[in-house]
Amino acid sequence: MARRDTRELVLATSLALFNELGEANVSTNLIAIEADISPGNLYYHFRNKDDIALELFKRYLLHVQPTLELEEGATHEVEDLWLRLHLVFEAMGRFRFLFRDLSDLYSRIKNLRRALNGLLERQRATLITLISDLRKNGVMHVNEHDGVMLADNMLLAMTYWIPYAEVRGDPGLADGKVLSASVSRVLHLVLPYLREPEASQVRALAQTYRGE
Repeated sequence: MARRDTRELVLATSLALFNELGEANVSTNLIAIEADISPGNLYYHFRNKDDIALELFKRYLLHVQPTLELEEGATHEVEDLWLRLHLVFEAMGRFRFLFRDLSDLYSRIKNLRRALNGLLERQRATLITLISDLRKNGVMHVNEHDGVMLADNMLLAMTYWIPYAEVRGDPGLADGKVLSASVSRVLHLVLPYLREPEASQVRALAQTYRGE
């Protein structure tokens, strides 16, 4: 097997195991067994499990970064907000171990702490900009201070929906049910500030996410 193929195999195997069992419960030996390679072959590509987790976080960033890029001078609508939310939640679901074991990973891997803080700041800035644009366009009735607080509350709910589901023992993490319910929950944070007809549209969308 080619060098790059083995590296990708290790990453794909690790991601599946981390998501299913939790990163803390997966050893490099188990990854090697599941990937059908020797431990030495794994260590040729990654020094340890932390290196694997950090590389997977970089892959997560590649999925999320396009959702944070706003075209300067563009007119943003409610669709821009909920579509970006949906894409971020999808990426988080695909790499859910990062948030399932967030506290442990954050405290253990120095480079991950710095990268995660940078990502959260970018997400916050994007949310604030979108809310500000919707306010200026008359789509949202919210003052500047409350708009910032709304962005913070949205980011909080977005960051911790996976640990919340874990604590509740929700079985829907793997099949997407928790993801859909969590998107709906964040949309409901926005609802009180929307004018009509956007409020009715987002309310109907939130109900669809909940399967109603």
